[in-house]
Amino acid sequence: MSPMTDLGLRFVRRPGPGGRAANLAAFGATAVVALLVTFLIAGSLGLSHRSDRIGWRSADKADPATAVGMLDVNDHESIAGHRTTVIDLVVLKPNEPAPPGLDHAPKPGEVYVSPEVAKHWGEKPTGIISSKGLSSPEEYVIIRGVRTIPADEHPQYLSSWNDNAWDSRMLGLLIAVAFGIMLVLFPILSLVGQAAGVAAKRREHRLAALRLAGATRGQVLWLSTVEQAVLGFAGAVVGLIGYTALSPLIAQIPLGGGRWYLGDITVQWWTVLVVLVAVPILSVTSALIGLGRVSITPLGVVRGQTRKGVTALRAGLLVVGPAILGYYGLRGAFLPLLFGVGFAALAVRVIGPWAVQLVGKAMANSANRPVTLLAGRRLVDDPKGAFRPVAALVLSGFVTGFVSVFMPSGNDNTSFQDMRIGVALLLSLVFLTVAASTAAGAVGTALDQAAPARALRRSGVPLQVIERAARLAAVVPVLGVGLPVVGFGAFCGLALSGGKVITQGSSGLFLLLGQVVVGLVLVAVAGAAGAPVLRRASAN
Repeated sequence: MSPMTDLGLRFVRRPGPGGRAANLAAFGATAVVALLVTFLIAGSLGLSHRSDRIGWRSADKADPATAVGMLDVNDHESIAGHRTTVIDLVVLKPNEPAPPGLDHAPKPGEVYVSPEVAKHWGEKPTGIISSKGLSSPEEYVIIRGVRTIPADEHPQYLSSWNDNAWDSRMLGLLIAVAFGIMLVLFPILSLVGQAAGVAAKRREHRLAALRLAGATRGQVLWLSTVEQAVLGFAGAVVGLIGYTALSPLIAQIPLGGGRWYLGDITVQWWTVLVVLVAVPILSVTSALIGLGRVSITPLGVVRGQTRKGVTALRAGLLVVGPAILGYYGLRGAFLPLLFGVGFAALAVRVIGPWAVQLVGKAMANSANRPVTLLAGRRLVDDPKGAFRPVAALVLSGFVTGFVSVFMPSGNDNTSFQDMRIGVALLLSLVFLTVAASTAAGAVGTALDQAAPARALRRSGVPLQVIERAARLAAVVPVLGVGLPVVGFGAFCGLALSGGKVITQGSSGLFLLLGQVVVGLVLVAVAGAAGAPVLRRASAN
């Protein structure tokens, strides 16, 4: 084992003053990232598994001369208040294997029902459809064997009972999941950066001292890689364990017509491998990016030099996303729309520090109190560092504004039901990400400001003034940047929908107000949690 590897492992075991809090914050945030990534992968695969079992119902591409069967699907029936799918099936090749979930191909007059329908069936059915032929244990399905289907009912012809065709509802959900992943991607990446940044910022001065003592740039980067990789891998393991423990609860989400079979969302071995590799790599990459100043100019760390300021040129990115969404919104082009949402979210992440810098200059120039002046100077001197702890929260405002346009009512429409559940699920994922990022950011910000706070306390500035300035510097980016971002998200949603607000009633307004309340509460809680860390870290 190389000396730097051994030293990195030693730093993990004995992180030094303030290091334990930083490592715990980084570990917890990484565990949340791993849990969310596992959930998104397993959920997407689960939709594919569900569609595989019922895809034959949607297939319609066979030659009538070679088809194994033809069917007519009617999903307008209702049993006990539940929408029921009724399938009239004609078996054209009786010697072929039975359709999925049935013990034999139904003959004319025979009826197979799902377990939920069987509870309300007045007479004994021919058989019960097993889980191999259902998308959900709560699915209401009736399969009736008939002699023929009139041509005017436009029957579907099947080339196989195991056709690879996607079920239309599952396909719609998968497309929605893709948009959801794009919306939640940047908050998750911000959480990754925040998790790595908390620990990396704490070790910045330590690594700078090693550079000044003669350590090479490669040795410093390797030392940081080892330390962050251990934290990232441990967090990934805990995240996977957490997902496995939560799987029975996740299976209860009634998406796509009912609850999930647990096997559909159970993680596969390769999913575990992906998470165990990808999460530490993302964590290490974020940490190394944050340590670029140490590896190049360690004197800059010791002297407290700030990074190069951000420019207004990046504001031009705000136009790209809405332009793509507006142009392709009514044309149904999936990939361009996906890229449009991604560009819009990326623009928010990129211009956030610049917007924070503008707000900070306005505060510093108009300050008439020490608290306002200190908070304003903090935002101006390090806008990237000030924006990083609230980046996920600001991005959640974009997500909330975007989805607030797409919340239709209508209890009888299955697509609307899936959309409402999907919106609630998406916002739950986003706010879980935000909560973890804000908690880690509270520790990181406190440790980041320890040295300036220590200098201010030695010069006679009361601790109360320093803490109030820190809280103000945390709240201002949320209000000054987060609120406009909510409006930008709604604007992007309108661009996608062609200027039409699909949301009915006041649910969209309540959603926007809830975003503001949750954001302020999280910032207040984070400020209260970070105050003791700042107080101890800045003590003489």
